[in-house]
Amino acid sequence: MQVKPLLLTSVILGLVPFLFAQAQEDGPVEVYARGDYVGAVRLLEPKYLAEKVNIQERIILGRAYLHLGRTDDALAALKSVLNIDRENPEASHLAGRILNEQGKHKEALEYLKEAWRLKQDAATASLLGACYYALGEYTRAKAYLEQVLNEDIRDPTNSFILGKICLAREMGALAQKNLLKAQEAGMASAELYLLLGRGYLLQRKYVGPILVRRITEPAKPGNIVDQCVVLAKITDVANHYRVCTRHCALYEGYRLLKADPGSTDARFMLAKGWLAAGNRDLAARHLSALMERERDTLRVAELQVQLLLARKEYASLEKTLESAYEAKLFDAEETAKFHYQGAMMLRAEGKREEAVQMLTKAESYAPTSAPIIRSLASLHLNSSRRSEARQYYTRLVELFPDATDIDELRNTLRVLEEEIGN
Repeated sequence: MQVKPLLLTSVILGLVPFLFAQAQEDGPVEVYARGDYVGAVRLLEPKYLAEKVNIQERIILGRAYLHLGRTDDALAALKSVLNIDRENPEASHLAGRILNEQGKHKEALEYLKEAWRLKQDAATASLLGACYYALGEYTRAKAYLEQVLNEDIRDPTNSFILGKICLAREMGALAQKNLLKAQEAGMASAELYLLLGRGYLLQRKYVGPILVRRITEPAKPGNIVDQCVVLAKITDVANHYRVCTRHCALYEGYRLLKADPGSTDARFMLAKGWLAAGNRDLAARHLSALMERERDTLRVAELQVQLLLARKEYASLEKTLESAYEAKLFDAEETAKFHYQGAMMLRAEGKREEAVQMLTKAESYAPTSAPIIRSLASLHLNSSRRSEARQYYTRLVELFPDATDIDELRNTLRVLEEEIGN
């Protein structure tokens, strides 16, 4: 009963020497092709040190070193190839790739340009684009990266760098387009969410298009459901919510916060998004979280002012504006602009006297602002303060003689002068 197992064992044992001998006969190409990079190095390194390897074997050794993380050894092996054959595109490409990854972009560029001269392929164009981007030569980088994308969109790095170039040039829509391509190609990272958010902020896409969706499970503002941000429940319709789509700063803010809970940029996007969505409480909550980590910055000051305007807290608005001006976060023009916005809101509410006071404050920062002077002239005139109105109309006529309505301004001033004169 034991004959068959014994015979099988004998056959297997008999094959072992043959298989071992076959493995021993495999050359470095076959060993490397199997993914045995240690074995390839073991076969080639002694011959390489003894200067007994050909060009192909040097390149294989360089690639094996790369897979093992021995980048300096890989670079040395590839440079030895180029000492023998300067016209070797593979060695030039790999040497440029290593130097680029080491941050030696200028040196890498020389190798990559040579590789491109010898063989114009997508991989080399991609590296050239990355190199030129790192060196701040955005126009050249863009040319190579766009060429790559015309041939192959699978590598997300190319679209990602193009998106960064567009952001540096404040081209929000193009940045969005390229960064979304990187995402579609499989990229997912905190940096991608951050840059997409910045692209939306540049376009003032704080909140995406708003829709009404049926959601079977209970949801609250800020929940992400089917790539939409829940904004609010519709009270008179069961299971229906107001949501916004994903193409906005609010959505990317939540993705960034999940990937990096300490991100101040995420908090800024969320505060900005909720302000745009009209949820002042959530905006205030994220602004408060932002201020725990970041104070006395322009964007925090702007958010504070915008939230106070949304809440119509005019007394606090004036104090905040004064503090921001003293801290040199806002210049006189910016300070006047926010005072003017507050005054126009007060005027719309019918609070004319408070509007005049705030406009007068705005005028102290921007004494030659046409909108401010016009508003003061109009408010004084409507309140029957003829003398004050005449002063402002006189200034309008003198400061803006080319105004499109100059004749109307002069007529109003003449009537005021006649009334006061009588």
